[in-house]
Amino acid sequence: MKIQPHALSISNLLGTQNEQFLIPSYQRRYSWRPEQLYQLIDDLGMIETNEGHLLGSIVCLTGAHSGGLNTLELVDGQQRLTTISILLECLRERFEAEGNIDRVQEISRLLMCKTYDGPAMPKIKLDTMDAGEFKAHLEKPSGQGQSFLNDNLRKVFESAREWVSGQAPEDISKFTYKLISDAIIVRLDVSNAKDAFKLFETINNRGLKLSLTDIIKNFMLGNAARFGNDQLEAAKKSWSTLMSHLDGTDTDSFFRYFLISKLQARVTKSKVIEDFRWFFMSEVVEADILPDRGFYYWEEENEEDESGDADEAEVKLEAHANATTQITFKEFLENLVIAGKAFGELISGETGHKKIDRHLRNLRMIKATQAYGFLMHLRVGRIDDATFIKVLKLTENFLVRRHVCRERANETETLFAHLCEIDPQNPLQDLIESYRDYTPSDDKFQEDFASAQYPANIIERARYCLEQFEIAKHGTHQELAVLGSDEVHVEHIIPQKIQARRNRPEQEGWLAYLGDKAVHRHTRNVGRIGNLTLFAGTLNIMASNNPFEAQKSSYQKSSILLTKALGKQAHFRFAQVEARSKELAAVAVTQWPIP
Repeated sequence: MKIQPHALSISNLLGTQNEQFLIPSYQRRYSWRPEQLYQLIDDLGMIETNEGHLLGSIVCLTGAHSGGLNTLELVDGQQRLTTISILLECLRERFEAEGNIDRVQEISRLLMCKTYDGPAMPKIKLDTMDAGEFKAHLEKPSGQGQSFLNDNLRKVFESAREWVSGQAPEDISKFTYKLISDAIIVRLDVSNAKDAFKLFETINNRGLKLSLTDIIKNFMLGNAARFGNDQLEAAKKSWSTLMSHLDGTDTDSFFRYFLISKLQARVTKSKVIEDFRWFFMSEVVEADILPDRGFYYWEEENEEDESGDADEAEVKLEAHANATTQITFKEFLENLVIAGKAFGELISGETGHKKIDRHLRNLRMIKATQAYGFLMHLRVGRIDDATFIKVLKLTENFLVRRHVCRERANETETLFAHLCEIDPQNPLQDLIESYRDYTPSDDKFQEDFASAQYPANIIERARYCLEQFEIAKHGTHQELAVLGSDEVHVEHIIPQKIQARRNRPEQEGWLAYLGDKAVHRHTRNVGRIGNLTLFAGTLNIMASNNPFEAQKSSYQKSSILLTKALGKQAHFRFAQVEARSKELAAVAVTQWPIP
């Protein structure tokens, strides 16, 4: 591996006019937060006079130097270099507003590049999904009237502008000098792609810890470089497409569920890197030329897994390794992109089919994470829409019962992993038989449903249940009115806090109204389904000795039948929570039946 290191000030790093740093499309979105920005600012602030400060390193994939524009592909360091460019842009804006032409020209020289007679271009060019938003932040500093997909980028721009604008003129001049002249970046130039990607994983930078996705990306691109330049370019393009499909999702989870769907066995997070590497080695024809142990080394954090499923995954991997049928690297990339598209649609609930998307929304609300590998298997296998809708409804029923009865999540995920063996073209019979074997009984479900608690982290599951009860009452006509309104939320009938606080009339009188041992009994009852309802808007409550009576008028005006019925209650204390929970539990048995 031939590496050319250069320790450069920001002025020297960005000062070569015919060099442009390219953040390629296969890189992830900008992911620093204001905390990392302020840490960088603090690091610069601690620089003593005439002393340098090392900000870290960047890895550049370089080509042959020419007299024209030389593009340096940034393999590592995009977060840091993007943040430095944001700071420079904000400093330039301030100096421009103050009329400090010399400083504006000095910073502009660092932010732009050009050939001898060519047009000026950005020194740091984003070719990622953030490119459009980065440009929008530059053109409209306030961001008014715009919505952004990358909230981290927005927050860092806002924080940088706020910090720069809040500094005294003398302080901002000192900071600018330290940033441009005293901050040191080690630039590592590598001419060979496979070496560049390998180097990425061996460097310990300040910045965010490498994600599973980062490591897999470098494994893929590093090995693609060993296959040849055409393969590398194809891998870069496929990775960019994959990341666009997965935008807004947890990409690390995708790779775990991808492996689950392929190995038909549960894969823990700590095993994803190792299992993906060996799956790749056994599947891809071109990998036969690679050393058995691959090219990268990393240490994984220990993760306990008492289920024993890791051994099952290893058996599956061994079976793949011994298989005689392999696919080309191109086919492997195509399969990965297809799976990524399916996963992105499942998570976002945007397949373009209204009924499917409604059920996907429901699964998201009940936290059906264990099912996504199996559902991805079906979508990749081209299950027809009508059958898929039936699968989704059966899966809703199955998971509601298992979640409410607090069945082991590992067991649920293992079941879904095994279900990936099912033929996507004809899944129902096998699916129904498996669900029946693992579905809690009616008696257990009814009992547990009545006593189940819904704290804040699973309140969407309660919303789902209440919505389904309401739909059953209203019928199809009112369904969209209930589910389509952003104003509809889950309301605690007896409030979450019953000890009166200043300016909180909804809490006045509840302690006295609820009677003996109110605080103790409140803890056991406030999160039960019988104490929850759907409500639109804000309750119009005044302080009262009978606080429920004060709420009734608001309930009576509601168009949601579940809520309107509360207006007929004479009282609502813990006994009513108990009775209503049992009443809804009896309905739940038929609402979510055993297959």
